[in-house]
Amino acid sequence: MLVTRGVDEEAHQLQKQGALDLWPSCMGHEAAQVGSALAVGPAPTIFPSYREHAVALLRGVAPDELLEQWAGRTFCGWDPRRVRFFPYTLVLAAQTLHGVGYSIGQRLQGREDFVVVYIGDGATSEGDMSEAMNLAAVESASVMFVCQNNGWAISKPAGEQMRTSLAERARGFGIESVRIPGQDPETVFSACSRAAAHIRGERAPYLVEIQVDRIQGHSTSDAQEVYRSRDDIARSKAADPVTAYAARLRDLGLVDTAWFDAVDAEVRELRERLMKEYA
Repeated sequence: MLVTRGVDEEAHQLQKQGALDLWPSCMGHEAAQVGSALAVGPAPTIFPSYREHAVALLRGVAPDELLEQWAGRTFCGWDPRRVRFFPYTLVLAAQTLHGVGYSIGQRLQGREDFVVVYIGDGATSEGDMSEAMNLAAVESASVMFVCQNNGWAISKPAGEQMRTSLAERARGFGIESVRIPGQDPETVFSACSRAAAHIRGERAPYLVEIQVDRIQGHSTSDAQEVYRSRDDIARSKAADPVTAYAARLRDLGLVDTAWFDAVDAEVRELRERLMKEYA
C-alpha cells in the first residue's frame, strides 16, 4: 500500500510536468485493491479497469511498466499472460465481457478459469455490465466481479446513478454478492477469500461491492473541487486507508519505526528512478 502510494504521488508529479498524458489515481482504493488481490492469490487472471495500480504491482508489473501506458509509449507495458493481468481498459465496462468470455474459453479448454474483473461504480451503469453479469450467471462462469464504489462516476454521484446497491442488483441476475467497507485491507481480504471459496466450490460467479473513498479527482484532468464540497473531500482524505492501516500496525506493535524507515527509503529510491526515466 505504501509503495503504491509512492508510485501514485510520483505519477501525479510526472503528469503535471508533461511526462505522462494522463493519470487516474487510486488514492483511497489501496486497501480494497491489496486485500482483494491477496485473497484470490496468483492463479486467477485479472481484467482491470484503469486505476488498479496496487493490484498491478502485486502481480509483478514493474512501476516503470505501469507508467509506460500512461506516457503513450506502448499499448501495454507488461506481458499480460506472464503476470495474468490484462491491459487497462478506458472504455467503461468493456473488460467485464472480456473477462467472462475469457473464463468460459479457459473452462472449455480445461484450463484455470478463475477470473477477477475490477470495475468502478460508474461502469456498472453501462449495458456491458448487465450483459456480463447475466452471461456469467447463465454459464456459471468462475468470475469474481470486484466493484470499487467510490461514490462518483467522474462528477456523477452514485445516488443519481442507481436506486439500489450494486450487490442487490447482482442478486437479480442470480449472482451471490456482498457489500463491504473498503478502508481495512483485512476486512476486504476476509470477504474476498469467502467469495473466492464460493467461486471455486460452486463453480459460480460472485460480486463484491467495496465502498471506498476517492481522495483525488477522477483523473489528473478532473477538477473535483468544482462539484465536490470541501467538507466531502476533507472527509475522504481523513479516511485515508494507507495512513490508518499504518497507524494501526504501529499501535499494535507489529511494525516499528525501522521498518517504516526502510519502506520510506525504498519508495524514495523508486520515485527518484521514475523521475529520472520520465522527467
